[in-house]
This record gives sequence, structure tokens and C-alpha cells, in this order.
Amino acid sequence: MDHVDGTNAASPVLLSKKAGRKPAFTEQDVIDAALGEGLDRFTLAAVGRRLGVATTALYRLFASREEIVVACLDHIAAGIRVPDDDAADWRTMLQLWADECWRVCDDFPGLSRVVYSYASAFTRIEGVIAAYARALAAHDKTDRQALFALDFIGDTVFACHLGVESLRNVDDSGTTGFDRVKEAVGRESIIEPRQSWRERGVVDTKIEFILMGLEHHWPEI
Repeated sequence: MDHVDGTNAASPVLLSKKAGRKPAFTEQDVIDAALGEGLDRFTLAAVGRRLGVATTALYRLFASREEIVVACLDHIAAGIRVPDDDAADWRTMLQLWADECWRVCDDFPGLSRVVYSYASAFTRIEGVIAAYARALAAHDKTDRQALFALDFIGDTVFACHLGVESLRNVDDSGTTGFDRVKEAVGRESIIEPRQSWRERGVVDTKIEFILMGLEHHWPEI
């Protein structure tokens, strides 16, 4: 009879399990992964897969998905350009604001949806708004006037970009939203779909209209 020595027998589990370092990732890695998935639709599981870690590992840095959303918004806000101290005029400042709003919507898919679905999203750009307000104050605009102009232009750009996204989207059959609009509009309709609807041409026209209005009156919010 063979003698079995339990103290020397190697467990198959122990043989196959190798000790190693836990996968290392940073808060910025999580932010980048979430933004890569889409700010409006990322899941913790998808972020974990991108990083090559278990979903539970993310909780070492973030307590919830909402915390990741906030971190993403802060990351985006940090990259928004603000007026130089010697900015020529208020028009230049507000045009910069409009351009930056459009840019971040283009650079970070899903942002426009989150801005409208996450109630406190706008608070993450408080520092940016304050910088614009200070610059506008040099041109005799009050904080409340600045807030009105920034809010009006920001709303216009984000809402328009949301519409543009729907026209750009492609469904499983390869049909774009713009194609569906053309199919839905009758030949005699006053609505004439144009390719410019998929870009920012209409937005620029709206912004120019707002700026022209501000030349005559600056409401307060």
C-alpha cells in the first residue's frame, strides 16, 4: 500500500495559483475608460473590462458610478478655455464660450445628454463660469448679466448638439437619423432637410442672433 503524506502532497489549486501584484490603475485611468465608453452610457463593468480589472476593483477609488460621472465632468471642465485677461471685447469672449461648448460636446460623446439628465452637472463648471464673469466684468457686465449670456448660449449649443447627434447616429441597418428625417418629410413640406443640419452651421447662425441681441440689451438671470 502506498503511503500518502498529506503534508507534502501539492494541491492542484496551489500549483495553478501564482502570487502577483494587483492590477494598478489610477483615477485618471478610470475617467479615460468611462469617457471612452461614452459619458452617458458607460457601465462599471465596461470600465472594468477596459482596464482589465474586476468591477469591484473600481470601488477602491470611486464609491459609485455617480462619482465617476462627477470626476469626468471635472476633467472636462478643466480643459475648457477661458478668456485672456486682455480679451478684446465681450463678443470675442462669448464666441469663445460657444466654441468651447461645441468642442467639448464633440470631444466627449454623451456629454450633452448628461448635462440635461444630471441636475447638478452645471455646478462642475463653476470655476469656468466665474472666469468668464470676471472677464466680462471688465466690460461693465454684472455677474447676473454674465450668467444670463453664458446660460443662454450654453443651452443653445448643447441642445443643438444633441439634435445634431441624433441626425448623425446610424442604426443597425446603416440608416442615419438624417436619412430618416428625409424619408419622413413630404415633398411639399416647408421643412427642407439640409446637410448643414448635421454640422454646426445652424448653431453659428443662432449664436450670432444672440450676440446681436446682446448689443442692445443684457438681461439678468
